[in-house]
Amino acid sequence: MKLAAAWNSFWFGEIPAIRLATFQQGILFTLVFYLIERWRFAAEWLTTAGYHPSAALDPTYSPQLPLLPGAWLTAFGVVLFASVVLAIFGVLRRVMLWLAFVGVVVVTHVDPVSAFTLNRLYMFILLILALAPAVRDGRQAAWPVRMMQIHLLVHYLSAGACKVRYGDWVTRDDVLWMQVQGVYMTDAAAFLVRTLPGWAWTIQQHMALGFELFAPLLFLVRRLRWLGILLGVGLHLVVALTMYHLIYFSLQMMCFYFLFVDASILEKGRARLGLGS
Repeated sequence: MKLAAAWNSFWFGEIPAIRLATFQQGILFTLVFYLIERWRFAAEWLTTAGYHPSAALDPTYSPQLPLLPGAWLTAFGVVLFASVVLAIFGVLRRVMLWLAFVGVVVVTHVDPVSAFTLNRLYMFILLILALAPAVRDGRQAAWPVRMMQIHLLVHYLSAGACKVRYGDWVTRDDVLWMQVQGVYMTDAAAFLVRTLPGWAWTIQQHMALGFELFAPLLFLVRRLRWLGILLGVGLHLVVALTMYHLIYFSLQMMCFYFLFVDASILEKGRARLGLGS
């Protein structure tokens, strides 16, 4: 009985709504930035102006939804951007979240070749936010926050496990040094490769792997949580600095950290920024 009660409390007990509200605003801001950058190529994604393999040639990466007529592109973009921006400010929040979800689904499935992991993460996030129960007296059911928290920890743990199982991260000391020189190399990465000694890259490599493998412990143990957040921010800042276009992924992942911050700290931070509770 006690176990069942604890399970129900974990998923369905009421918790302060400020965690999910702060996460929602942060993640939607990152979606706006991502869309602004990628919309330069919207015609190539969504219309016949770009290359799209046929289903006979490539059934996995061929368009899973019909291409948009060129004349519809502007209207589609207006609806997509407006839905995300209005959801940020809480205007018809649930309706706007559903519109944003449908828009991201269309973009992702019309051009699977160009759809990154970010697209699929946004689909998951928008779906949970749209389904989240209403807020009553500053509190709401815990399950949306729990699903997001578990998602982050599974993401990190599985990434670390794959590096151990299928990569060279344990057997070699120069994996990170080699990876930042690939197709994702930025000017900052080029400077750091020329400047930093090899052992500095080895330390970063093992710290990144250790963080991913021990992320569940770092985030679930309250006394270790701020250390986990600090290490995670450091990891994603390095990723954003040294890997081309992965700044959007880093921003996306760091927004999940709001879900682990105490409500009182979020309330004070939002008050100082004039964002309200």
